Amino acid sequence: MKRTALERQLDADAAPPRPTALDAFKLARRQFMAGERVEMTALAQTLGVSRVTLNRWVGSRDVLLGEVLWSLGRPTLDGARSRTTATGGEGVATTLQAFLEDVQAYAPMRAFLAREREIALRILTTHHSRFQGHLVTWTRDLLLDELPGRPLPLEVDDLAYLIVRINESFFYVDMIAGGQPDPAKAGQAIRALLR
Repeated sequence: MKRTALERQLDADAAPPRPTALDAFKLARRQFMAGERVEMTALAQTLGVSRVTLNRWVGSRDVLLGEVLWSLGRPTLDGARSRTTATGGEGVATTLQAFLEDVQAYAPMRAFLAREREIALRILTTHHSRFQGHLVTWTRDLLLDELPGRPLPLEVDDLAYLIVRINESFFYVDMIAGGQPDPAKAGQAIRALLR
């Protein structure tokens, strides 16, 4: 007997859904938030796909981790901004300092930085993922909102990039030059730049 469209739909609904790139992202994000190392082979096995398929979906481990980190960083930035009562250059500095303090307090991020120092620097501070580009764009938008019409020491895109690099310099100083991460120093440097 020929199956009806309804029967075919009911059978399809009963079958487990096929995994997607978004499922890979969500699983990687859960693993990262649990403080676990995100491994591509294990991720592919859990999803029931080949590693080739997973790489086609997400690009690379660096790209996937960059997206995971931005998915956590964006709300952290927005939260820091919403808590900041200062405006203008002080608002920019206070917001970005609070963001670094929040990141420093986040145990999964501390675990990632301790476990995968070089990889973390590559993902967070270079073009190997979209994280830094997203952060520069977010910072540019913050500058435009907080300093409308004010003469800036550089073009706004260049200034946003410089501010992001200031944050990186003081936050990843232990990995770059052997010092202690210090969000307050990043805030001081940004304040001095925006005076």
